[in-house]
Amino acid sequence: MNGEVLKLAIVNDVAELPRMTHWLVHGASAAGLHEDVVSRLETCAYEAAVNIMSYAYENAGRHDIRFELSVGADGARLVVRDDGRPFNPLAFEEAPQPASIAEAPVGGLGIRLIRRLMAHCEYRREDGCNVLVMETGPAADA
Repeated sequence: MNGEVLKLAIVNDVAELPRMTHWLVHGASAAGLHEDVVSRLETCAYEAAVNIMSYAYENAGRHDIRFELSVGADGARLVVRDDGRPFNPLAFEEAPQPASIAEAPVGGLGIRLIRRLMAHCEYRREDGCNVLVMETGPAADA
C-alpha cells in the first residue's frame, strides 16, 4: 500500500462505527502493519469518531466523517475530517492523572489515548472542516 490512500466516509451515526472499524482493520492489516499498530490505529479512529459524533454538531442532521489511511516507510497516517464546529483536540488541556478511578473525571480520556498511542498528531481547520492527522511513526518503531 505504499503511496496508496484508502478512503472511507461514514455518517454521524454510531451504527457506522463497526463499518469504520472493519475498513480500518482490514486496510491496515492488508498493508502489513503489526497487530499492535493496527490496534492503536483502531482505538484512535474509534475515539475520534465517537467524539465527533457526540460533540461536533449543533444540529441532529446528517454529516459525513471522512477517513484516509496511508502506509509508507514513515509509518501509518490516519487523517480524520469532519465539518463540525471548530475543535482542536490537541489544544485540550489534560487534567492531572487522578489518584484513583473514583477521582477520575468523566470525559477527556479519548483525547488522552490518542496523544499517548500515536507518535505524532496535528490539527488544522481547512475549508470549514476539522482535520486531525495521526501518525504511528516509522514502521520499525511502530
